[in-house]
Amino acid sequence: MSKKIRTASKIAFALYAIVMLWLLFGQRFGWDAETPYLVQLKEHYNFIPFKTILLFMRLAENSTSQYWIRHALINLLGNVVMFVPLGLLPCIFTKLRSFIKYLSVVALIIFAIETVQLFTLLGSMDIDDFLLNIVGALIGYLLFRLADKHVIF
Repeated sequence: MSKKIRTASKIAFALYAIVMLWLLFGQRFGWDAETPYLVQLKEHYNFIPFKTILLFMRLAENSTSQYWIRHALINLLGNVVMFVPLGLLPCIFTKLRSFIKYLSVVALIIFAIETVQLFTLLGSMDIDDFLLNIVGALIGYLLFRLADKHVIF
């Protein structure tokens, strides 16, 4: 991989990280001071796999409201697309070219994001978000491997 490609990858990833931090944590205000924290905490998690995914799929399929259809598609596709750029990690950190190492690091990153969202109430911890984020990161890894194989890097 050329030094220029590696430097460009670092810059692109830094910009991506800044945008992601703002999207994930910078737009929300956190918890409501009048409602007990533990009450709000119970409303900010889902540990049942595919519960949210199926809800949004049914909403997109059956709703007549363009607002709800758009909301469902943004949630489903957004959770995938937003994590595709993690495929740049192997360009920056050569040890992450191994699929298992890449997947382990990405899973830890996504788990950390979900955990911070849960305890700060700046979002919600949802196993379905985790699964969709992993799919996006795997697509990013596949794109990296395809580009690397075709000597783009």
